Amino acid sequence: MEAKERISDSRVTRLLSRFGAILALVILLGIFLLFIPGFSDGRNLLNILSQIALLVVISEGFTLCLIVGELDLSFPSVASLSGALVAGLIFGGAHPALAVLICLAVGALFGAAAGLLVTKVGIPSLITTLASGIIAGGMVYMYTKGVSFYGKMPEGFLLLGRGYVGPVPSLIAIMLIAVATAQIFISCTRAGKYMQATGANPVAARLAGVNTDFYKILALALTGLAAAFTGILLTSKLGSANPEGAAGFMMDAFASSLLGMTVLNMGRANPFGTFVGALMIGVINNGMTLAGAPYYQQDITKGIIIIFSVALTSIQNKRLASG
Repeated sequence: MEAKERISDSRVTRLLSRFGAILALVILLGIFLLFIPGFSDGRNLLNILSQIALLVVISEGFTLCLIVGELDLSFPSVASLSGALVAGLIFGGAHPALAVLICLAVGALFGAAAGLLVTKVGIPSLITTLASGIIAGGMVYMYTKGVSFYGKMPEGFLLLGRGYVGPVPSLIAIMLIAVATAQIFISCTRAGKYMQATGANPVAARLAGVNTDFYKILALALTGLAAAFTGILLTSKLGSANPEGAAGFMMDAFASSLLGMTVLNMGRANPFGTFVGALMIGVINNGMTLAGAPYYQQDITKGIIIIFSVALTSIQNKRLASG
């Protein structure tokens, strides 16, 4: 009888470990749906998805970096630089498609350069990306002279951030494509599996013939690419660009990715989990705003969530390590 109870407890623990964050999200949604006027309105629910779309795109890039066991602190600055650069190029007469490609290349180059410094020179990614973020921040002020870019942009470019795919806003469609692409890449491709192996145990991965340096460089380049794409989408959504446009993504992206580490694979970053984490943050922000809560209460709540998610991951890892 005791053995059966232990098995049952073990199954419950495993289910909570894999789906606890999703259960928490469902409970949170239920509370807001019942007690917050206007939250259940269909337009509001669609608005939540629109509001988190850019956060999800940039967080998916950061998640790929976490998967290989590295950190990137430069992505908000790279996003701001790309957002300003695409606006400047378009206003300067460049074709929007060319401007977008140039900015995506800039983001990928920032990430790849950081990856080379981490793997070939041996500088920790925390220091490398902190420095590259400072460089990107300086470059955006050098390029913009500290002023925002305003003006009429081509309709085709604005459709990226303001258009619709049928009844669905284009940003939501882009977000869902980004999540699906990242999850399929990590779960179903050789490169994705090698990235997971690199992050889980780099020594064992190298002994197994995995070029861990290459996959770390790839992950950081993809992080830069996602950041650049987010900056471009932000400029398209606003129809303007300023030097600090993406600065606010830092903490929410951290929170989304850390929350995502409590979904499906306890203690491991994964793209779907990051989406769930971002959705939870979006629901909290929206629900508390509708309830009239001050902005600082939202920050306090998100901080508590980060601590809780990391603590949950740490406790579960210790339990697994102890058998």
